[in-house]
Amino acid sequence: MFNEDKTIAAAQKVMLEILQEIHKICVENNLTYWLEAGTLLGAVRHKGFIPWDDDSDVSMPRADYEKFLKIAQEKLP
Repeated sequence: MFNEDKTIAAAQKVMLEILQEIHKICVENNLTYWLEAGTLLGAVRHKGFIPWDDDSDVSMPRADYEKFLKIAQEKLP
């Protein structure tokens, strides 16, 4: 159990870094996005991730998503 908790915490750290990059790209390019499902619940209720959550839920309008895909190819490592 301890190793599982440590693995989830490590995954959440990576997911946070990814979410920060998504946020940066969206702000710089005026793209609309929002958190959904467990990611939104964790942000509000836990001020971070739900302790057992191992994914992130991000949504955006289709037009912004299409723009994001093009921009992300250039901006993301």
